[in-house]
Amino acid sequence: MTERNTEEIMDERYYAQEIFDLVRKTPDKKKLANALSYYHDNDIASALSYLTPKERKHLYDSIGIENTSRVFAYLDEDVDKYFAELEADQAADIIEEMDADDAVDILEGLTDSKAKEIIGLMEPEAKEDIELINSYADNQFGSLMTTNFIAVKTGLTLKETMSSLVEQAKENDNIGTIYLINENDTLHGAIDLRDLLTAKNEEELEETVITSYPYVYADQIINTETLDELIDYDEDSIPVLSEKTNEVLGVITAQDLAEISFEELDEPVDLPEPVVEKEDKKGSILLICGFIMLVIAALTGHTAVSENITRETLFIVLLVAGAVLSIIGFYAYGKKKN
Repeated sequence: MTERNTEEIMDERYYAQEIFDLVRKTPDKKKLANALSYYHDNDIASALSYLTPKERKHLYDSIGIENTSRVFAYLDEDVDKYFAELEADQAADIIEEMDADDAVDILEGLTDSKAKEIIGLMEPEAKEDIELINSYADNQFGSLMTTNFIAVKTGLTLKETMSSLVEQAKENDNIGTIYLINENDTLHGAIDLRDLLTAKNEEELEETVITSYPYVYADQIINTETLDELIDYDEDSIPVLSEKTNEVLGVITAQDLAEISFEELDEPVDLPEPVVEKEDKKGSILLICGFIMLVIAALTGHTAVSENITRETLFIVLLVAGAVLSIIGFYAYGKKKN
């Protein structure tokens, strides 16, 4: 995709155009950051292709690393071009701020050398999350998970549970569902954030915990039946467990489930091989025989065969027989074809 013409005029109101105008007309970084805070990250990502490299750098510097990482999570093309414009340290910082699954998607859009360079500059914890997801094949649920989730130990008081939630929320914003884990990090159950916030004591909190919460194993093969079952639960995330220890490794969000489902629908359907009917050999033989007899009639029409058969009689007999056989053969062959 080439740089778009900066004079391009859009027929309909499009946020990317407004963002483009803001970046070009607002040199003050603080004012630009404040103005862009009213736009969705996806719209900012759409506007990047309208900007020059210098303008893109101005945008990144204005909104900061964390917000830039959120914008980059929505990129679906030209990823390599945008990262080529960044310093290696800056690129690594942006990837570190992303959810691990989004980071994996971005790195896959880069050249191998560029991806290795960025990973080499990342903090160990962020690098481990990426390596964990990359350890699973594309057709396994582990490849879809993110490590952006909240997990609280069981047995804590209500106040301790809330404190753990607040502390983890500084790093993880996927807080709609809170997972409760045992001492060995295995899944105990899940609780809705609303139920946690409205619980008055530990007993009331425990009553709202769903201990039969759905889950998948990281090495489990993705298939349509399992996807449909998970979507039917209508939860905002599904925990992914280790196939060896039952430890909670990550979660799959409802958005990721929806995206993989749409991809399944877009896959071409395997159609059966076309059935080619065999020709009616009997009809073909009759046609050939009739044709041969017509040829013989033509060739022998002027030749005597015996004293009792005149040339004219032989010619007429062969001609009639050949015609009859040809008609029968043609009818049989045509009927089979239809």
